[in-house]
Amino acid sequence: MEKNCISREQARQFIEEEMRRPQSNKVLHAHPSPMYWSESDGNESALWNARCEISHERPINTNFYIGIPYCLPTKPSHCGFCLFPTQDYGGNGEMLKYLDYLEKEARLMEHHLRYDRISSVYVGGGTPNLLRCEDYIRLNNIIKRIFGEPSKNIEQTLEGIPQLFNRDKVQAIKEAGFNRVSMGVQQMSDKLIRYSGRKQAHEQVISALEEFNAACLSVNVDLIYGWPEQTMQDLIQDLLDVCDLGVRHITLYQLNIAGRSDFSRQQRKYLPSFEDTYEMYQAACNYLRLRGFRQETLYDWEKIEVENEVFSHENAGGYYYEQQLREFINKNSDGVTGGVSNMVGIGCAAISGCMTWPYKGGPNWTQMNKRSLEEYFRCIDMGALPVEKKFEHTLEDIRLVYIFQQLQAMKLDVHSYAQAFGSDVVEDYEPIWEELDARQWIEKSADAIHIVGVGQFLIPMIQALFSHARLQAMRASRSSMHTEGKSVIRITEG
Repeated sequence: MEKNCISREQARQFIEEEMRRPQSNKVLHAHPSPMYWSESDGNESALWNARCEISHERPINTNFYIGIPYCLPTKPSHCGFCLFPTQDYGGNGEMLKYLDYLEKEARLMEHHLRYDRISSVYVGGGTPNLLRCEDYIRLNNIIKRIFGEPSKNIEQTLEGIPQLFNRDKVQAIKEAGFNRVSMGVQQMSDKLIRYSGRKQAHEQVISALEEFNAACLSVNVDLIYGWPEQTMQDLIQDLLDVCDLGVRHITLYQLNIAGRSDFSRQQRKYLPSFEDTYEMYQAACNYLRLRGFRQETLYDWEKIEVENEVFSHENAGGYYYEQQLREFINKNSDGVTGGVSNMVGIGCAAISGCMTWPYKGGPNWTQMNKRSLEEYFRCIDMGALPVEKKFEHTLEDIRLVYIFQQLQAMKLDVHSYAQAFGSDVVEDYEPIWEELDARQWIEKSADAIHIVGVGQFLIPMIQALFSHARLQAMRASRSSMHTEGKSVIRITEG
């Protein structure tokens, strides 16, 4: 098996250069970044057809994503920190047109997915709760068109922001078939949320959570630490508020500082130091454990079930969409002989990932839909899949995707890695493990390698460390191809 791993000295140097820089999580794209993907060549239907053949023989468990790109305009744009491709919302006419195109894309996709088994649904964005009450049923009908009537046990999640939820909308969301809401709160403090340009008030967050409780809808709340001018007291107060309102799943992120966001370019001087941000992470972990939560991933905290305790929410907890994507190679007692879990996305900028390794060795690829709404509409009008970029994974890339996803849960299962790839993960990346061990960032057991201490806080950097050699090789290859291309041009022109 091809191995691309840096030396221990290179690992040490990488860590010393990167560890104090603000973290940028790898939840969305894992490995590699879209900057390494190729432009669409128009042949994506062939890739989907090959995937369909495998799904016919061995059902693929599909985590279905519907992207709604619209957001309320903010100043600074994109709430100051968001790196997702979004569009400023210009009114319900735009949304109705977009829903028409989602339905058209669903018709293009349904024959490619005819053997798939739906595993979970996630409607993200953007801001999906910009939809009117009567429009949520259209989203559910899109799901039915492709997969038939979903089981009531299927987790169906819809994202939203606090100020757009009210009693009628919450009821419409539930009646349309959604059983979980993921609410992007970020900050409970009216003072701190203003950095994002959002017109969001603390009382709106409380009101939305009360409506979810009344409707018996499971809810996840997103909060961010490491925010400009945020104090430890601010963070703990936010956690106290959401815990007291019965929230059973909390996603707690370190602020993403990356790209050309306003926070990255303009607000760095207001950010807590590395030491203060790590202290916030530790304090949050301690507080949530005291409140009966278990840490499932670097970001996700789930309330532990207590015997004889009665909960009002029908599908309390969950987050199966994210969990199944982390465990995209399913196992049973015979090894890796079960099905696989994939993500299929429709909508502007939606991501689809096909990971069918080790079954027949593929196909294995990731695609992104058009990020321009005009281009997205144009492709669908032509009857073409609206793919903008794609990446076809080598075996080494699949190994790295698997490592990335496993590390989200702060450990790596050595047996499942060996079953999937026929090699020892310690031997494959020995110099990296040695350096992490020397820093006391890992603990080894018979079954797994656990990320501990400050290593947990630095998981996004550790993920980048594992892929560093592969990305260097990809950059060198791309540079060589670019140079050869210019040489050919010079010869031709001469």
